[in-house]
Amino acid sequence: MSVFLSRLAAAARHGYVMKLFTHAYIGQTRLKNRLIFPSMCNYYCDGEGFVTEQLKAYVRARAEGGTAAVIMPGSPHGRPGPARPALSGPRYYDGWRALRDICRKNKCHLFVQIHPVNMQAGRDPSVLLPDNMPKEMIREIISSYAECARAAREIGLSGVEIHGAHAHEVAQFMSPYYNHRTDEYGGSVRNRCRLAVELIRAVKETAGEDFTLIFRLSSDECVPGGRGIEETLEIVPLLEEAGADALHVSIGMPLSESWISAPMDVADGFNLEHIARVKKAVGIPVIAVNRINTPELAEKVIDEGTADFVSVGRGMLADPEFANKARSGGEPIRLCLGCNQGCRKSVTKKAIYCVQNPFTGREASLSLTPDEKLSGMRALVVGAGPAGLEAAMDLALRGVHTTVWEKEARAGGLINLACIPPKKATMRRLIDFRLAELHRLGVPVFYCKEATAERLEGRDPDLIVVAAGSTPVVPPIEGLDGANVFTADEALRLMQAGAWRDGTRCAVLGGGMTGLEVADTLCASGCVPEVFELSGQAGAGLAKERRFFLFDRLERGRCEFHLNSRVVRVCGGFIDCETDVGTETFGPFDSVIVALGRKSRAELADELRAVCPDAEIVVLGDALKPATALEATASAALFAAGWRGKEDGVAAT
Repeated sequence: MSVFLSRLAAAARHGYVMKLFTHAYIGQTRLKNRLIFPSMCNYYCDGEGFVTEQLKAYVRARAEGGTAAVIMPGSPHGRPGPARPALSGPRYYDGWRALRDICRKNKCHLFVQIHPVNMQAGRDPSVLLPDNMPKEMIREIISSYAECARAAREIGLSGVEIHGAHAHEVAQFMSPYYNHRTDEYGGSVRNRCRLAVELIRAVKETAGEDFTLIFRLSSDECVPGGRGIEETLEIVPLLEEAGADALHVSIGMPLSESWISAPMDVADGFNLEHIARVKKAVGIPVIAVNRINTPELAEKVIDEGTADFVSVGRGMLADPEFANKARSGGEPIRLCLGCNQGCRKSVTKKAIYCVQNPFTGREASLSLTPDEKLSGMRALVVGAGPAGLEAAMDLALRGVHTTVWEKEARAGGLINLACIPPKKATMRRLIDFRLAELHRLGVPVFYCKEATAERLEGRDPDLIVVAAGSTPVVPPIEGLDGANVFTADEALRLMQAGAWRDGTRCAVLGGGMTGLEVADTLCASGCVPEVFELSGQAGAGLAKERRFFLFDRLERGRCEFHLNSRVVRVCGGFIDCETDVGTETFGPFDSVIVALGRKSRAELADELRAVCPDAEIVVLGDALKPATALEATASAALFAAGWRGKEDGVAAT
């Protein structure tokens, strides 16, 4: 348990409630605490924008988890789709009423963020930029927002949020980057803010002065020629004067998208300095957002008066019970990693998921309800990496008597290596949570205990889960068995031990995620890496936001790339490659590091099957097929939730 949670538990025993869990108002809406689940396009609706059981379950999990408010994006016009529920006509009202009732049952408020479909110039060529938008269309937008707010009040929602951040049409009018109009909607800060002001006034006139309205905007657009914090400080009093009841202060725009959902490469709470300045410029409540993903930081934001409320988005994807657990201080929290592996897939039109929480997006179909039929069964989990620990935890929650064997002296598997590169220490949260939860559940984890045929002789578990990870692939390229050639695993351990000095010249074979993170670590160690990649792009599978920051560090570290290069020979520190111009030789290099993929350890299952013929044996994670941590935890959870024991067979994994 963290120091904060220990402190909170002690405080609760003495009757003291921390500021994070005191009530406060936005307009006339009383929120039971200061935690808000913000709007995120989730792709859980059907193709026509209707609310689905999947979306209901997703909202229910966060409402039951203790958040004071859920802000759900809603399309007021345009062609609806799966990204967010539509609110453009009465046929959609029943779905919103269902979400409202779910929230009300849990004393949680439901707001709709008015978020139009296909109304973002630069992403949809049919959408007009501010400069080309006729006033008739401006009036149509204002009318649509006002009608959406009227519908929200009729349905019984607690309020609306106008999305004026991230370069949607309202934000574009406020931005000097997009808005070059010369009429009353352009030029001065006041004129560029005119659409936002008119929207606020129209919503208040149509839905009622007492209907709560939040306005979301970026503190800084983070692009040359965009709006900076100084202009934002001129704008926010105008929004307050127009009738906004609160300001929700984000950051960035599509051209600086990596800041909007900033990954682990960026410090927690990086936007707080700007948010504090906005707070001082207005008299209405301010909601803070952007990498506030621990109770400690959220409490600090409220305690120091930086903001009045805190939005915890990815933190509540990782753990819907974030608020309840933080308040009680009793259970470990699945803290967000900032990896963006699953939650930012929405930009590719896919439903969002979470590495830390494989049940996000699957709340309607996946359950860990204890099963009496499993209570007498015994499972042995081989391997204490992400897949093994997830399987052990989930099986235990279902009532299976579970034990974990790990051949190394510590849990983590490849995560122990994944934490070594710069800015990746939060990956350890993946392991720490599961170990804490296993401890709470009473599941023993034995270290330095390899699952061999000899050790399993005479044991008779009902289930053996093989999650023993993978090993590096070393392809049959001439010279890779020579001196000063290392696998990526070996190289990371050596760098962690400080084995390589400044100026060491290293060749990295493979430009995938592993190769780039090895190169990043080399740069941080003062070495000079060169990356050789067979394809025409390095880091193809890397999350977009992480890619931005990683490549920035590699550029500053003078990393060189050789794309479309097939390595055919390594000899004496030189590398021969087949390239577009023929065979080329590069070097000399002090070391060569091989990052060309991994292979599974599925063969271990056959060895164990020979000595435990009656046990059901399942292979999960990298041991089955090397992939990402997202797939490792998901495969383990899906298996454990569906396992029914010997009697009924096994659910599909």
